[in-house]
Amino acid sequence: MKKLILLLICFSLVACQNPENSNLSSFKVYCEMVANGAKPIALSQPLSVGEADEVQADFEEISAANGLKIYREDNFPETSLFPQGATKEKSVFIVYKEDARLTQYKQLKSDIAEGKIESIALARRMGRLLGYDTKGINTLLSKNTDFRSYASFGIEAQTTHLFYANVEAAANFYANTLGLKNVGDNRFQIGEDVFLQVNPLSEKHPANQAKSTAIAFLTDQLPAWYEYLQSKAVEIKYTYKPKEGGPHDGFVAIDPEGYLLEFEQFKQHPENELFVAALALNPRIETAVEGLSFYGSITWTYHQDMLRQENFYNETLGFQRVADQGWTKIYQTSSSGFIGLVDERRGMENYADEKAVELEWKVKDLSALEAYLSKKDSTYNGLIIGPELYYYRFE
Repeated sequence: MKKLILLLICFSLVACQNPENSNLSSFKVYCEMVANGAKPIALSQPLSVGEADEVQADFEEISAANGLKIYREDNFPETSLFPQGATKEKSVFIVYKEDARLTQYKQLKSDIAEGKIESIALARRMGRLLGYDTKGINTLLSKNTDFRSYASFGIEAQTTHLFYANVEAAANFYANTLGLKNVGDNRFQIGEDVFLQVNPLSEKHPANQAKSTAIAFLTDQLPAWYEYLQSKAVEIKYTYKPKEGGPHDGFVAIDPEGYLLEFEQFKQHPENELFVAALALNPRIETAVEGLSFYGSITWTYHQDMLRQENFYNETLGFQRVADQGWTKIYQTSSSGFIGLVDERRGMENYADEKAVELEWKVKDLSALEAYLSKKDSTYNGLIIGPELYYYRFE
C-alpha cells in the first residue's frame, strides 16, 4: 500500500507541473550562465507565439534582476547547428549582457539570409556566439549534416615518423640508450599508445632536410634521466634547470642525427590544468633502463600561421586542446599521444616547407574514414597534406 501511495504522489506531481514554471526555471539558469560569463548569449527554449506572450514579462523581470537584457526573435535563422525546422513558427528569447553581442547576432542573421557564406562556417559562428567549444560544435554538426571530424572515427594510437641516413644507429639509440621497446619495423613505444618510428631517407625525405620538429618524452623522473643520459655521453642542448612555480621543467638532448628530444614534466599550473588531468590517467611505461619510464609524448611542430594550424586541428581533425601556453598549443590525439603547435618565432626549431617528419594515427574505423575522405576528395590516396605542408597518414 505504501508503494502505491508513493506512486500516486509521483504521478500527481508530474501532472501538476506547470510548463510555464518549467520555462521560467530554465530561463533563470540561462541568465545565470550569461551573467557569469559562461556564455556570450543564451537562447530560451523555442516557444509558441502564445507561450512567448505569456512569459515575456516574467523573462524581462528575471533578466533585469541579473543585469541582463532580452531580445525576442520571432524569425530565428536556421543553421546546420540545430535540426531544420526546430524554430519554425516559434519565438526565441535571446539573453545578452553587452549590446555588441546582440549586434553580433544580427550580423550573423543577415549573413545567413544573404546565403553568401558557406553554411558550415555560419553554423560555427552561431556555435561560438552561444559559447560552445569546437568539439561541441563538431558534435552538433555531425548530427545534422554529413560533416565528421577525423577524430570522430576513433583514434587509437599516434606514431611520429622520423628519417635517418643511418637507420641502424638511430634504432640502436632508441632501443639501447633510451631503452624503448621495438614493437616491430623500428617502431618504438614511448607511452601506452604513442610511438616513434625510425625510417630510412627517401626521395621525399632526403639528407639534410630541415627537421622542423622535436619530440617530448613525458616523465616525472627528470633528475634521473638527466644523470643517466650524461653518463651515456648523449649530447645535451639545454641543461636541466628546474624552476619553482613554473608550468613545466625539462632539458633537451640531441639524437644521433640531430632531432631534438625534450625530456619534460608538466606541473599543476593554470595553463596546464586539463593537460595534467589527462596525463594522470596514463600508466608509466617502463623502459629497459632500470627504474626509468615515460607516460606520454608530445610531437612539437613549428608554424608560421598558428591560427590556420589551430583551426585545422580544432575543426578538421577535431582534437581536444588540453594546454595553451600562448605561443604553443597542445592537442591530445590519443590517451598518451599529443601534438604541440609552436610559433616558430619562439620555438627551438624553425618552420620549413619540406621537413623530416610525418604524423600517423591508427583509426578504429579506418574504412569509414577513408570513405569519408574519398568523398571529400576523389584524389585521396591515403595521405593528407595539411596546412604548411605537414603530412598526415592513417592506418
